Amino acid sequence: MLIWTERFATGFPEIDEQHRQLIRHVNQLEAMLVKTNPTVEDVQFIAKFLDFLQDYINSHFGFEEKCMACHRCSVHEKNLEAHENFRQMFQRFKAKSRKEGFRMELLIDLNQTINAWIQDHILRIDIQLKPLAGKAA
Repeated sequence: MLIWTERFATGFPEIDEQHRQLIRHVNQLEAMLVKTNPTVEDVQFIAKFLDFLQDYINSHFGFEEKCMACHRCSVHEKNLEAHENFRQMFQRFKAKSRKEGFRMELLIDLNQTINAWIQDHILRIDIQLKPLAGKAA
């Protein structure tokens, strides 16, 4: 389970709130994955989570990329590359799940991948925005 702390803060409130929202959703997925007898609501959550993740990729990534470009962040190119890698990982997951179904092993792997990605990406790339917060472009 991921816990939001100030070490994740970018200094941009909208980006930080989007990151918090992602962490909350990932934590919900993780809590659901440890159940031995998932409920109908748990199964429905998986579909909602995947829709959320697709929307997050489309909206948050674009917003963050524009923010980094606007503020001439030194890691803008690395951010674009990391986002593209995440997009490709999610597309591979969706293709595999269409072929094999939403097996628990696939969902656990997705959860672990996203957990690791969040920590690596936010703490290595996104926090590079912090010194730029409050500065005009």
